[in-house]
Amino acid sequence: MRKFLWIAIIAVLIESFLFGEPLYGCTTAVVTARASATGRPFLWKQRDTGTEWNHIAHFKGERYDFTGLVNSEDTVTREVWTGVNSTGFAIMNNASYNMKPDSLMGLPELEGVVMMKALGRCATVDEFEEYIRTLPEPRCLETNFGVIDAQGGAAYFEVWDYGYVKYDANDPEIAPDGYLIRTNFSFSGLEDEGMGYVRYQNATHLFEQAYAQKKLSPEWIFEVPARSFYNAQLETDLERGKGRLRSAWAVDQDYIPRNSTAASVVVEGVCGGERTDAVTMWCLLGYPPCSYAVPVWVCAGERIPECLRAGAGKDRAPQNEMAVRMKRAIFPVTRDNGKRYMRFDRTQDAMRQLERTEHFSFQVGREVIRQIEERGYDPAVVDDCNRKLDVLFEKIDARMAQRQEQSTLWNE
Repeated sequence: MRKFLWIAIIAVLIESFLFGEPLYGCTTAVVTARASATGRPFLWKQRDTGTEWNHIAHFKGERYDFTGLVNSEDTVTREVWTGVNSTGFAIMNNASYNMKPDSLMGLPELEGVVMMKALGRCATVDEFEEYIRTLPEPRCLETNFGVIDAQGGAAYFEVWDYGYVKYDANDPEIAPDGYLIRTNFSFSGLEDEGMGYVRYQNATHLFEQAYAQKKLSPEWIFEVPARSFYNAQLETDLERGKGRLRSAWAVDQDYIPRNSTAASVVVEGVCGGERTDAVTMWCLLGYPPCSYAVPVWVCAGERIPECLRAGAGKDRAPQNEMAVRMKRAIFPVTRDNGKRYMRFDRTQDAMRQLERTEHFSFQVGREVIRQIEERGYDPAVVDDCNRKLDVLFEKIDARMAQRQEQSTLWNE
């Protein structure tokens, strides 16, 4: 049996060289119902990766159907990078770089494979813990998994090749305010090693303010941290107050949104006794300042807005294409360290242009959630919502393309 498992692991490792998550960071959070302004738990992943192209897809799992974020180049689709299944169990991760010894010696890790399998077979946080416990060692993992379920479970699992540590977000000693944040280091790992310490400070500062004001919600995630240019180390914010720019240019260093950010996803769960059909994935593909959140329901199966889908004659999700097109104009310098230099005036313009679009997207998504809560899932309601969202996308995509072609700001 162990020989068979190792053969399977080696096969996946080879494939991971082509499609896996390289050495990039993510910013993530797990928020319990008691901390959430909506009264529902949610998890958030701001995905940083060397893979610019990702989309949303639906799958038939071993026990449960699920919907998740996948790499568009991964045509075999053995990996999911954030997702939720039909029971309301949701999972995401961020790579960690301070849990040793690392027996992989630089080889790709299996986070995406583990998350895909967990979505197909796990209904609760406890079941996920049992799944992690029974993986063969070394696990080929060095990561922080964030999970929630429909029974109120919410936790991080800091997992490495030969062990793991669970951090329960419902434990007031571990999470006094009912939420936890992770970047690219583990609290159970080696002190001061790993990555993402400034991003962790950025997110902590923003979450503390929002929690005090009772604003923690999916809407707030996309409005503030997903697009925040606050830097805790410098105590500056490019958009407001101290540290405002005097130039059109800025250095992209240690902000939550980065050149390498390919998506931002919030899975908004339900509390015990509520309809699991109401579980919602709010999905933003591409660089967050150049995109906006769109709702998806796992109960709707393949009924996913076309702007978030790939396949059926197109290799990439249209929303992702729009965001990448604009991002490349924001980071126009390709020589030397040019990828670190951004036209922040264009970044601000993109965010202003897309603000009302995201507001409308949340408005129609919230109405679907309300109807599901009252009457249950109705495919006609979701189809109508998706039509509105796709018409909206076509209009905003055309408008932003025209703006890039004709505006002096985008062409100087």
